[in-house]
Amino acid sequence: MKEYVLVVDDEQSLRQLLSIFFKKDGFEVDTASSLAEAEKAIEEKAYDLVLTDLRMGKPDDGLNVLRAAVSKNPWTQVVVMTAYGTLDTVKEAIKLGAYDYLTKPFDNANLREIVRSALARKEDDAGKRKALRESVQGTSSFEGIVGRGDSMLRIFELIDRVAPTDANVMILGESGTGKELVANALHSRGLRKEHPFVPINCAAIPDTLIESELFGHARGAFTGAVQTKKGLFESAHQGTLFLDEIGELPLPMQSKLLRALQERVFRRVGGNEDISIDFRLICASKRDLNQEMEEGRFRDDLFFRLNVIQIVVPPLRERREDIPVLAAYFMEKFSRKHGKSISRIDGEAMRILLAHNYPGNIRELENILERATIMESGNVISTGSLPPNVTKIVTPIGSSDTFGLDPLPPEGAFLDSEMDAFEKSYILKALEAANGNRTEAAKLLNISFRSLRYRLQKHGIE
Repeated sequence: MKEYVLVVDDEQSLRQLLSIFFKKDGFEVDTASSLAEAEKAIEEKAYDLVLTDLRMGKPDDGLNVLRAAVSKNPWTQVVVMTAYGTLDTVKEAIKLGAYDYLTKPFDNANLREIVRSALARKEDDAGKRKALRESVQGTSSFEGIVGRGDSMLRIFELIDRVAPTDANVMILGESGTGKELVANALHSRGLRKEHPFVPINCAAIPDTLIESELFGHARGAFTGAVQTKKGLFESAHQGTLFLDEIGELPLPMQSKLLRALQERVFRRVGGNEDISIDFRLICASKRDLNQEMEEGRFRDDLFFRLNVIQIVVPPLRERREDIPVLAAYFMEKFSRKHGKSISRIDGEAMRILLAHNYPGNIRELENILERATIMESGNVISTGSLPPNVTKIVTPIGSSDTFGLDPLPPEGAFLDSEMDAFEKSYILKALEAANGNRTEAAKLLNISFRSLRYRLQKHGIE
């Protein structure tokens, strides 16, 4: 089986030499001369190994290649090259998940040894990946996150790879997608799991209080400060600080946060003493932070410090294959909570749940199942116990039917084969409605083009 290597360096002669070296050893080789070319290649292909120079157009270009590689495929092994005597950037690269480094100039024997060692670790990682997938398929959950579709499996693998590092993580996604659960999973599988996990919702704290909440305050710092108060930075010492809705921070507070993160020290409001901090930082946002930066509402230097590893949690409408397992999980949860003996969800009710668009994401599905559990008088959740706004389904292509699919079996048996058949039929109907235009079909289904492309390959649809 061929192994794929990407060589990233702005020196043409070195790219050519490394390309010849890897091809002689039987590898398929691609090269890139810049960060932009590397990111494009990584987006289009899954590499077994990425070998990148640390310094190209900008000092952090190599680190950005590393971030892109790990975010796209957590099992890609990355080796960095440097011609500089200082190891500060190399240490940062190792912290972000690089396997090893080479100091220029290096000989072929040393390169070959590191490559073999890196790919051997990849084989070990492949075993862990297989075990993780089998575990998730068996239990339909990972660290309390319910899901077994491919998009969530990739997130679980990324968590597994990134958690043991101390890299800052930015979690992006709509409200209700489970960003805090991802942050919890990173902490519980990380090196700081024995220490506190401290979450704070930046959107829930008034601008006038946020500095005191984060940094604490000294006695007498302002009216009502009758005693010294420890802030959340101190509470998270040696543990993990989770800043949810980081995009809601006012600009003056963004500047103070950036300084504290750069220097790893801060002062309480009204205090004179520098206090050292040591924690892992995880942030989350439902906002488009790139747009926020363009419009001057979010500092780009803070963003690049926070966005070391990025995890994007898809909305529920893009992971419909997880709806049955999520619905079953919530049904069982609320049956216990409300003292019911509900055993399953009937086929027509499940069809309605599958077709709903979920603007509120998983939180909305949870609320729907709690209501259904309370309203249901029998032991099977039926359409009559679902909310009216959910039962009045408008399908993604704007019709009131369900793409002409036959009703599901009344017993509501959702085996993988039934789910695959349902998904394939749904996609074929959308393609037919879009006259074969895949981009339009993806819009009709309310999923990304990339998600549609994966499903087309999965079902063998040409």
